[in-house]
Amino acid sequence: MKQVTVLMVFSVIVVALCSSERINAAAQAGPKVKLWAAIGVAQPVFQLHETENMAMSFVVVNDGEIMADPSVESSHLFVNGVEPKDWSFVIGNGPRNAYFKALPPGQILSFGYQLGPRYFSTPGIYSVRWEGPNYKSAEVTFRVTPSGR
Repeated sequence: MKQVTVLMVFSVIVVALCSSERINAAAQAGPKVKLWAAIGVAQPVFQLHETENMAMSFVVVNDGEIMADPSVESSHLFVNGVEPKDWSFVIGNGPRNAYFKALPPGQILSFGYQLGPRYFSTPGIYSVRWEGPNYKSAEVTFRVTPSGR
C-alpha cells in the first residue's frame, strides 16, 4: 500500500512539472512576430528598353500584435533562384524611415528599387522572390522581350 501511495504522489508531481514546463514555455514565447511580405512589378511584360525605368516594389506588413524589426538589410532576393552578388549592397542603401527597424502592429513598410537595368538587362523570363528572417514573398514572374524597332 505504501509503495502505491508513493508511486501515485510521484506520478502527480511528474504530471504537475510537465504541465508547468508547458505553461512556462508558452508564457516565455509570448506573442510571435507575424510578418507578411510581397514584391511586385508594374506589368507582366517589358520591352528591353523599358527596363531602364523598371522599378520593383517591396512590402512588409506586420500582422502580429507586437512591434517587429523586419530586418530588411538581412533579406535576400533571388532572381531565377540565384541571389545577385551585390544584393546586400543594394538593400543596405536608400532612404529609410523608422519602420525599417521597428514596424508597429498593423502597419505597412513599403519601398521600391529601380532594379531593371541592374538585374533584368537581357531578354528572358524572370522569376523573383524575396525573403527575410521572418517572411517570404510569393514568387513573381515576368518577361523581358527584345525592344521593337
